[in-house]
Amino acid sequence: MADYGGLGGVTGGRGVNTDDAFEMAVRRAFNRIDEEIGRELWSAMANVDWVHENGDTAGYSFRAAGDLIAAIRGEGDYMDWYCSGPDGVVSERVRQALAREGWRPELD
Repeated sequence: MADYGGLGGVTGGRGVNTDDAFEMAVRRAFNRIDEEIGRELWSAMANVDWVHENGDTAGYSFRAAGDLIAAIRGEGDYMDWYCSGPDGVVSERVRQALAREGWRPELD
């Protein structure tokens, strides 16, 4: 599986990675990430494998999930989102929004 979340958490934050297909899908699906959606996204990404309909895959550690959220929001860093919700829980809102982008969680 490709690890699109390979940065693992950048102290002080980072810019959006426009080469990351999953990150761009999240950005399109949630162009404004408030606190509630941020927590749902962290839960849905932390230790969850995602599969695109074209076969691409994405997986994020706890830190990398927080890093992605902070990057899309354009503020903060991974620690602002680290353990902000239960890991491995994909809400219906996140599931449906990312399904429209061609992504689905691969849960046990």
